[in-house]
Amino acid sequence: MKRTKEWWAALTKEERSELIWLERKNYSGSYGAGGYLPDDCSECCSCGQPQLGSGLCSRCSNRLTYLIEKANKKCP
Repeated sequence: MKRTKEWWAALTKEERSELIWLERKNYSGSYGAGGYLPDDCSECCSCGQPQLGSGLCSRCSNRLTYLIEKANKKCP
């Protein structure tokens, strides 16, 4: 869906900021790998939660999906 003023208006100021943060972190391709984690693990690039693989953890990924769906439902 095209992100118009109406689309963004469906989210609160805090939700808009959170959406931008999560999208930038998700697509940045950077992730941390703490010295205490096994080689096949990394940290969520948003919250730092240890996880298998890279990118956003399931909690942050679910939050990103929720914010986008919330804005999509408010706009035809």
